[in-house]
Amino acid sequence: MASEGWGRRDVIRGVAAATLAWALPLTASREGGATGVGQTAPRDREARRRWALARMDEMVSERLRCREKGRTPREVRDCQAEFERRYRAYNDIYIEATRE
Repeated sequence: MASEGWGRRDVIRGVAAATLAWALPLTASREGGATGVGQTAPRDREARRRWALARMDEMVSERLRCREKGRTPREVRDCQAEFERRYRAYNDIYIEATRE
């Protein structure tokens, strides 16, 4: 009887893993969008400009928090570089929205 219980658990774990493996690519494609930084931009030009400006502000705040999060200087630099990269991506969206 114990082996039957383990078999059911294995099946349940397998189904759960398969479900997660199937669902993750769907959520990643929804979140990444054209920007590749988490959320898709609104279609309206003014809304997109405000959205990008808000994300840029978030990236600056997160970049400043890297010193609290990182334990070594390298971790801090890597964290800051990641948020700087994201900031530049949102800045490009912002500039594009203001030119249109």
